[in-house]
Amino acid sequence: MNKIVGLDIGENSVKMACFVGRELKRTAKLELPDAMVSGGRILSMDAMADFLHDAAKGNGIPLTNAALVVPASEVYTRVITLPAMTEQQLFYNLPYEFRDFLTEEKSKYFFDYAVRRIVNDETGYPKEMELFACAILKTTVEGYRAMLHRAGFRLRVLTVTECAYGAVLGAYLRRMGAEDDDKDRCIVSIGHRSTHLYIYHGATFDSRREIDVGGRLIDEQIAEHCGVDIHLAHSYMRSDYNGVLEADYAREAYSRLAVEIMKAVNFYNYNNRDRELHDLYICGGGGGIEPMLRTIVETTRLTLHPVSELLSQQLSTEEPWTYLRAIGGVSEGIKGGLA
Repeated sequence: MNKIVGLDIGENSVKMACFVGRELKRTAKLELPDAMVSGGRILSMDAMADFLHDAAKGNGIPLTNAALVVPASEVYTRVITLPAMTEQQLFYNLPYEFRDFLTEEKSKYFFDYAVRRIVNDETGYPKEMELFACAILKTTVEGYRAMLHRAGFRLRVLTVTECAYGAVLGAYLRRMGAEDDDKDRCIVSIGHRSTHLYIYHGATFDSRREIDVGGRLIDEQIAEHCGVDIHLAHSYMRSDYNGVLEADYAREAYSRLAVEIMKAVNFYNYNNRDRELHDLYICGGGGGIEPMLRTIVETTRLTLHPVSELLSQQLSTEEPWTYLRAIGGVSEGIKGGLA
């Protein structure tokens, strides 16, 4: 796969990251029309396919291989521990680990896994295996494949957010010569309607937290105080029209989000007394709003790192916080990962 495009389809926008080999060549972010995505689910695959096709052609993105990051709403993920077993035994047993979550017959799902660690007994033989496992409806996968085919892409990689961010962290630790580093880090993805915290030990995913506050809250505050509709308010936010991002009402939205982040981190630290989480990376739509970042630091007293720190020179881009998940999807799909 000489060329591959990472795709991150959010509630409000689509992010594209085009690679030639292992080098990031071009990026594009396109605002979605209303009623295209709801709750993480694409409402019309045909409409999305046509949008992706036109967006790619209009922004110099080649219609080639694609690495798509699946939204959390479309896939079940679990960290599970099982007795050591063969691969055949594992694929037989995996569906039973999801029995409380599946809404269809197990034959209608794809199951996959990544081994996190193997626990040996006192004689050195494998005793237990800890896995990160996922389940996704086959119809969902085929729906994405058909959508991308209509758009002109070829689906080559389908991964989940946990693995996409983990791939970025893994590449970062390899560059630092710190593969054995298991320090706690949190990637905070600020979406349009909600925010997700992804917590890792080194590059190993631990847990996810969801906060029902996202960038739309800022749009709503601007709309209310400026007397404009929500769409115009969003454009005000993007351009910082008349300094709206420094206004007191915008700071109220930042503070609300910051408090929720602090609560989630405190809850994690309380339940993991032997560890300490205090390093954050902010990505998504809020990653470039400086007043918001300042408020998060002031409120949480946590250490905020720039997302660019995680990316090599070959992966540099003007807004790394915007494209982190799309880049991670490509890294997860390339053998050996990105540098």
